[in-house]
Amino acid sequence: MNKLAKELLKKNNNREKAIFDENKEIYTNMIVYLRGSDLSEYNQEVVRGDIIELIIDGQQRGDNIKKVMGGRYKEICDQIIEAMPKKTKKDKVMDFLDMSLHALWVLGVISLAKNFIISLISNKAGFEFILTVGDIINGLAIILIANVIVLYITKTAFGAKKEKKVVSFLKAWFIAAAVLAAMILSNVYFRTIAVNISLWLAAITVILIFVIWKIISERA
Repeated sequence: MNKLAKELLKKNNNREKAIFDENKEIYTNMIVYLRGSDLSEYNQEVVRGDIIELIIDGQQRGDNIKKVMGGRYKEICDQIIEAMPKKTKKDKVMDFLDMSLHALWVLGVISLAKNFIISLISNKAGFEFILTVGDIINGLAIILIANVIVLYITKTAFGAKKEKKVVSFLKAWFIAAAVLAAMILSNVYFRTIAVNISLWLAAITVILIFVIWKIISERA
């Protein structure tokens, strides 16, 4: 996120504190839906700021968000999004790099910790960083699942019918159990070593990925 977007984000975070509790659920749904749009992070914050001001102005008149928006929350969001400039190809490439590198360094840190602990337990003379084919498949699966979950949440922010809590709970646990089982099986059956390098070299690589991600993130 670039400097201008960060400044606007901070301003909006402070300003939204003035929104009454009765209006926060619908406001949150609008912002979640907005996050799934094809707008840049800066333009998302511009729209978010406008929505906040509309709600606060309505509150000062004694109107709740339903009266201010006329109950047409999704339609209003779609109209605003349609009127704003969309991401360019460059923006999309930068977003992809930002997301990919962020996922890589986070998973890299987790893998470093895992390999370091294994090396300590096994009392090996040299610290090794080992990735199996199963580890790589699981890493890609985690990234894919995370993106699918985010996409699902943003696209269903205005779901007309909310499921019962018990049904939602059971669905979440079923999906989590299926994913966990698939990851365990992947580690069991895909044990071929794909990467075997020094732990220190792996640590330097993860640090470099983090630095590159930080630079791209500031410019995205």
